[in-house]
Amino acid sequence: MNSTRIIAATSLGLVFAAGSGFLTATAVGTGAQPARTVTVDIPTAGRGPAGPPGPAGPPGPAGLQCPAGYAPGKLVINHPGGQVGLWSCLQ
Repeated sequence: MNSTRIIAATSLGLVFAAGSGFLTATAVGTGAQPARTVTVDIPTAGRGPAGPPGPAGPPGPAGLQCPAGYAPGKLVINHPGGQVGLWSCLQ
């Protein structure tokens, strides 16, 4: 086999390997992604005085059912102690 055929076969193999890697990354990357992510940054501040306790509210419905105009999504809250993620209804 001459060197031109070896280079062509090697190049074709690399193209197929790169293509399969791209397709795999695309398939894996489109998994369970949140509908939307909202990030809130909370600056460092002193703790305020505790307020009086409020009355207990009625029990909520089972499961997450967003009201009209809201959609489910991930809310990310950044604070000095770290990061917290909550699944909630976002406007």
